[in-house]
Amino acid sequence: MNAPAVAMDSRLTQGRRGWIAATLIAAIVLAIGWPGLAGDWGRDDYFQLALARMLGSPWPLFTSDHYPVPGSVFRPLGFASMWLDTRLFGTDYAAHALVDLVLHAGVALALFGVLCKARIPTLLAALAGLAFALHPAAASTAQWWSARFDVLATLFVLLTLQAAFAYRLHPRTRLLLLALLAAFAAMTSKEIGLLAPAALMLVWARWAWCDRASRALALRACAAAFACAFVFLIWRMAVLGTASSHLLGDASPLSALLAGVTVWLRDAGGYLSWAARLLPWQRAVLACTMFAGLALLALELRARWRERSRRTAPAAHVVGAADPRIDLVVCGLLLLLVPALLQAPVARLNAQSLSAAYSAVEAAMQARLYYLGSAGIALVLGAALASMRPQRQWFAAGIVTIVLIVFGSASWQASRAFAQRSAQIASMAHAAVAAVEALPRSDAQCRIVFVGVEEAREWGGFVAMDSIVKALAKDRSQIAHCWIHADAPTYFHLQDAAAMPADAAPWMPLAVDGKPLPWPRVGALRYAYLSAPTQLDAHTLATTQFLRWQDGRFVDVSAQVIAGRVKVQPWSMPTP
Repeated sequence: MNAPAVAMDSRLTQGRRGWIAATLIAAIVLAIGWPGLAGDWGRDDYFQLALARMLGSPWPLFTSDHYPVPGSVFRPLGFASMWLDTRLFGTDYAAHALVDLVLHAGVALALFGVLCKARIPTLLAALAGLAFALHPAAASTAQWWSARFDVLATLFVLLTLQAAFAYRLHPRTRLLLLALLAAFAAMTSKEIGLLAPAALMLVWARWAWCDRASRALALRACAAAFACAFVFLIWRMAVLGTASSHLLGDASPLSALLAGVTVWLRDAGGYLSWAARLLPWQRAVLACTMFAGLALLALELRARWRERSRRTAPAAHVVGAADPRIDLVVCGLLLLLVPALLQAPVARLNAQSLSAAYSAVEAAMQARLYYLGSAGIALVLGAALASMRPQRQWFAAGIVTIVLIVFGSASWQASRAFAQRSAQIASMAHAAVAAVEALPRSDAQCRIVFVGVEEAREWGGFVAMDSIVKALAKDRSQIAHCWIHADAPTYFHLQDAAAMPADAAPWMPLAVDGKPLPWPRVGALRYAYLSAPTQLDAHTLATTQFLRWQDGRFVDVSAQVIAGRVKVQPWSMPTP
């Protein structure tokens, strides 16, 4: 057989291995996460589901400040993906959760693809991809629908890296455009997507440094990546009206960032090891494998040091300037560490250290801050495995396989626990919708007040009954004009765009510094910010329907409220 035929046969064999490995990765990820499909909606899900149902068209997301806290975040593609899911599946939680699980498998496959593009052997690339996908912090994140932003952004960051390596090997215009498009998609998914153009510039800057003949081409590609990020930031600032984020509050940007980064770094070890939530046997096995891995790494480093000192290192194992493993390590560290800076405002506000006392839902909500970082660790792992001597690679692969068994079992347990707990705490939400749908219909003014609301710990005071009802009601058109209040926090209402302050009376528009806070419009909906009256007059009592939580359901107590037998004081937004 001639040389070209041998090369072709080798490529076909490698291609078949790649497809087999990709199929196994996808199958394992789906199997581990499958129990989570039996879960239910929670916390931020209700607001975002209601937004997706009421929005009308996704295009205003790209031109409007679409978050209820103005000037805070700009994630048009992330919200648009939720809109598309809702158009396809309505409020069927299992279908939405399956999309997230498939996206998570897609992220694992994208990571596997990056490693293969960097010439990491198929088996080692597959092990590194599974190390990410089965890590409980990553798998738990994919269980929470509201973490869609993190999953999408990570997917597009990794696709950006794939295109970066492909363009370096075959500098064609379509590959450059593909890399820039993926980077733009990452940035419009979540703020951490800004790492996509940064990764492009790192890979292509090293290309320019190592290859004089392609230097001009590589530098032009770096300039294109920079321009892509610049255009996005200008666009974001034009829409939000700020280059920063109002999530920083009154704190100075520097102090807020330092506080957020400190919290993120403080909790990183707990989430990346997941030790606090492992079973005793899992913790013991993980500790032993970590010790074995460190010992193997020490032996490898010792052998390399000796070879270097004797200047007899085999050429096949010399890591040269053009070696893509260096790019993997640099980009992996970028993905691991820089999210601490980009997510500092959120970490500062509500990040918590991982605890065994948390429910699986709470752990998933917090773990999202480390989703992209877990992918960065997997990139470094793939490069490290490929850099070892062949005789040690098998030992290293065995160690990683044992870790996969530990993390895979922990992720499967977390998936089951997430489903059980989320379904349990969603029972009140479904009871609220059933009670509203059982009320007499009115085409005129519609005002409903929930009394005695007992929010789950996982909701943290951020779930409004208004969002719940408008997210889950079977026929949203019947309650679209309703003003839904509670004696629990309601920071904003989602209303049809035609809603006016007079329609909410006697609730009044929330005032800041003596001026009513504007009600922003996003497509077919409007965010309304209200302040409750100090006392409900007789007319308001007579024209309001009251639902009280008792014995596991909401009961219509309107007559008792009018008669004075049930006292009601709706929650009011604290005056800023």
